[in-house]
Amino acid sequence: MVRVKVNLQRLQNPANRRVTFSKRKAGLLKKASELSVLCDAEIGLIIFSATEKLHEFASPSMNRIIGKYKKDCALIGHHIELLEHIQTLHLELENLQKETTHSEKVCKHMIGEDLDVLKFKELQKLEKKISLGARKIRLRKEKLLRLESANLERKIGRNHKACHLNVDIIEGVNDYLETDAATQQDLPQTNLNLT
Repeated sequence: MVRVKVNLQRLQNPANRRVTFSKRKAGLLKKASELSVLCDAEIGLIIFSATEKLHEFASPSMNRIIGKYKKDCALIGHHIELLEHIQTLHLELENLQKETTHSEKVCKHMIGEDLDVLKFKELQKLEKKISLGARKIRLRKEKLLRLESANLERKIGRNHKACHLNVDIIEGVNDYLETDAATQQDLPQTNLNLT
């Protein structure tokens, strides 16, 4: 007897639909049972009919199979998260490597290496960047020199004031000593012999 391929579509006749469901459900349950016995497989089969009636087959038990399924799903979910995280890290690493390579090329160009690969316009842009950089460096250097010069002038001014103060003190002491010597010369000499 030749089997005819059945066109799979929803059966319109409700009676035919119930009969087909019953026959195919029985065949499916039989196949699940055979697979469980022959291959020592753990099988859980859940079927809800159109009338919401539950039909199930489990070997060894539905709770054990559902527990294993949840555990495997959790592990798979965790593995998927790890794989996605690893892929993200790989993309970040690739981007960082590209940026590093680009930065190394730019640094080499800035110090005058590997210029053979650059075209005329690229060389002009590089020259402008270097000129601008040199100008900024000069301005910063001049600013620092002005600040240092101002600091030195302040120190010189303080030292100059301190020198003038010292000179004034010395002159004041000399004046005092001269005045004191003159005063002692003007005093009459008295001989105080108490014998």
